[in-house]
Amino acid sequence: MKLSGFIVRAFKRNYIESDIFRYILHIFMSILLGFLAGFGAIFFHFMLSSMKNIFEGNYTPNLLNLSEYYIIVIPVIGGLITSLMTYLFPAISRERGVISVIKSIILRKAYIPLKETVFHLVAPIISIGTGAPLGPEGPVAKIGSGIGSFFSQVFKLSRNDMIMYTTAGAGAAISAVFNAPIAGVFFGIEVILLNDLKNRALSALIISSVVADILSRAFLGDEKIFIIPKYMVGDVYSYPYYFCLAILCGVTALLYFKLSDVFALFINEKLKVTNPFARLIPVTFIFGITLLVFPELYGIGYENINSVLNGRLEYSTAAALLGLKIFFLALFIQAGAYGGTFAPSLAIGAFAGFVFSSSMNYLFSAGLDTTAFALVGMGGVLAGMNSIPLTSVLLVFEITNDYKFILPLMFASIISYLVVIYRKRGNLYAIALLEDNIDVSRRGEMDILGKVRVQSILRKDMDIVDYRMPFDKLLQILINAKYGDVYVVDEKGKFKGAITLKDVRQTMMDNDMVGLLIADDLTVNVPVVRENDPLSFAIQKLEQLDIENIPVISKDLKGKFKGIITYRDILHKYNVMLEEFESAEGLVGGFCGRR
Repeated sequence: MKLSGFIVRAFKRNYIESDIFRYILHIFMSILLGFLAGFGAIFFHFMLSSMKNIFEGNYTPNLLNLSEYYIIVIPVIGGLITSLMTYLFPAISRERGVISVIKSIILRKAYIPLKETVFHLVAPIISIGTGAPLGPEGPVAKIGSGIGSFFSQVFKLSRNDMIMYTTAGAGAAISAVFNAPIAGVFFGIEVILLNDLKNRALSALIISSVVADILSRAFLGDEKIFIIPKYMVGDVYSYPYYFCLAILCGVTALLYFKLSDVFALFINEKLKVTNPFARLIPVTFIFGITLLVFPELYGIGYENINSVLNGRLEYSTAAALLGLKIFFLALFIQAGAYGGTFAPSLAIGAFAGFVFSSSMNYLFSAGLDTTAFALVGMGGVLAGMNSIPLTSVLLVFEITNDYKFILPLMFASIISYLVVIYRKRGNLYAIALLEDNIDVSRRGEMDILGKVRVQSILRKDMDIVDYRMPFDKLLQILINAKYGDVYVVDEKGKFKGAITLKDVRQTMMDNDMVGLLIADDLTVNVPVVRENDPLSFAIQKLEQLDIENIPVISKDLKGKFKGIITYRDILHKYNVMLEEFESAEGLVGGFCGRR
């Protein structure tokens, strides 16, 4: 027995716990994850193709003897089903897209429940399969990351390993759905890891993406998504036009963001619609009516891109589709449909490049190749709308398998991205995360105090005086003031400022007729915060000014004095919330098999 125990310990020490074994195990796990994520993407592709075969073309109307107007009903049916799913599972429905994956990595150490992954597998298939003008890549990334997270939970891996394989799963799924392994890797780096090139997930990301792509090619074939005719990039004199196209791509992305904001404001603030049916069904009905005139808007839109590239689309149709695609993409996203923006970005970019080059040829006889400009436009809009300049270059390059236009593609992608960054002061993911108090500039550090409003720790036991109070009475209150200062208000309770004992002492030394003064004469302006400001904003002011207390005024324009908050109370609140957050994190980590 002793000998056998010695042999087991020696084997464990020399082999299982050795570096070479850990490297081999890591490679094996990455390969296995690549297979799983690849199968997930293939299943998604198969189900989406099946839905398209049922609803597109003449299959359904011929089978049921329906007129051409049946196309109005199809998006509505999809909207009804997905709205019901949203209504039944509101919490899960909110965890959609790539943003939810990033937040799960930052806040939950990459823990994604299996039911969340299944939900976001089914809902986008129904939504896109019934015509919504959205793309498959966001849902596929969500599915791949969910598979990586569940994979890590099954094998009871550590939290760091869970983050690594969740990231690798997302990249592998993108690789499989587009047959673009390099783009899949850079998608994981640029989006999921927030450009953290030092992250240990890089090796798993590469291995899984390669395996997933091999699997996808084996099952789905190696056919190109886009058929590209012969074209000419143009000489050096064409690059000013490419520069103008790049600016146009950035402006197009900004137009999409502006429309999204307008629709969000209209639906959420003006109409105050919260019911998922009331949000989505009217949109699908309007979209269905539009399909009668522009059936090209139906679904993902790869056919439209091929038509543009091969000159089978008229100028007026391309211009109309450009505007309608942007409009309905923003509207569907804000209304609550399920899908991504990569594929629509490619279509919008192709339309933009074609319309721009055709316009230049007509106005200035520029002799531009519309195919080349459509290809470059695809990368430019993709980079601008999704904040992925590197991924966009590699994705468009890989799906076209054409190196000839790589220089203008790189040029347009980075210029478009910079236009958006300049105007919005941040990329898409950084802004979305910051709205949830997650600061990407500090590698995803969570701003706990940003979730709490000033009014939650408001103190009302301070000393308040009327601005007309005479000096002798004011002095007695000031001497006994609880916080060392007294706060001055007018007859309507509006905050006017503060008086400190130091200010009074200086006034008494400089003024012989001090007894004739009133509180208003001694009042000085002091910094304030509003009751609905986050505590993170308040503590920044306190630290910058090196003060202990700060007055709080009402959130409206009346500026009524509500109370004060203290530096000590903010720190106490922070410590309490930090303990609660770490406790919750511990529960999640324990459930996931954290080591």
